[in-house]
Amino acid sequence: MARRRALVVALLLVATLVPLAYAGESARQILDRRKALDDTTRAWRDRQERLQMKIRDSRGGERQRDLMVYERRMPGDERQSIVFLEAPAEVKGTGFLSHTHKSRPAEQWLYLPALQRVRQISPRSRSESFVGSDLSYQDLDIIQEMGSWSEADAASALRGEESVDGTPTWVIELRPKQDDMGYRRIVVWLGRDDLVPRRLEFFNEDDAPVKRIVQGDVAPVGAIPVPRRIEVETPAKGTKTLITSSEAKFDPGLDADLFTQRALEHGRP
Repeated sequence: MARRRALVVALLLVATLVPLAYAGESARQILDRRKALDDTTRAWRDRQERLQMKIRDSRGGERQRDLMVYERRMPGDERQSIVFLEAPAEVKGTGFLSHTHKSRPAEQWLYLPALQRVRQISPRSRSESFVGSDLSYQDLDIIQEMGSWSEADAASALRGEESVDGTPTWVIELRPKQDDMGYRRIVVWLGRDDLVPRRLEFFNEDDAPVKRIVQGDVAPVGAIPVPRRIEVETPAKGTKTLITSSEAKFDPGLDADLFTQRALEHGRP
């Protein structure tokens, strides 16, 4: 009887540990597999995408923003992107330009047509909201950069396996090492089959959840899976931004002159 009980305990222990072992693959190995995909079969040079934002405040009020996003990948895991707001009328012509760098804050500029000038986003302004949404300027930088993080940029740990809206995912915790990051840790729910993030949660220095991003309706554009529905939530404020994507195109051959302050002032090409 004692031997049988010991065997049952051993089997239960193995059943508990096996899901955490995941065939011996570490969080970093999973993240490196994802980056290898992005650099090979899913590689692209530039892209464009139409986005619609519905921004909901804590009282249930809603505003809408229609915008076009253009982006290109640069050597050394750096990126350049430019955004033009098209509607509603009060924000039409507003533009945002970002040059994302490896392991240091992005250079970012905002063009406000009412002032007819370009303003550089200062370090103090990085926590401000992007066009009234739940995303800050710093969030935009992190989202672009984190796919290229190494272990030197953010310590990673595999926390288990969960399902997000029916999709099996790896749960990976990242602890950024940059002093100016603003978040103590980021938890990513990464799709097991396609390695597309289905959920991200950002925690502050007090380890409270500051922001939550959920991505769904993932569909391929060529070889590249694209989330067509994104929800960004700020739990403490009770606000939410719903983003829908359409007209995504990869490698349309965007001109380098598009990603300049001059283009920011002149508007969408």
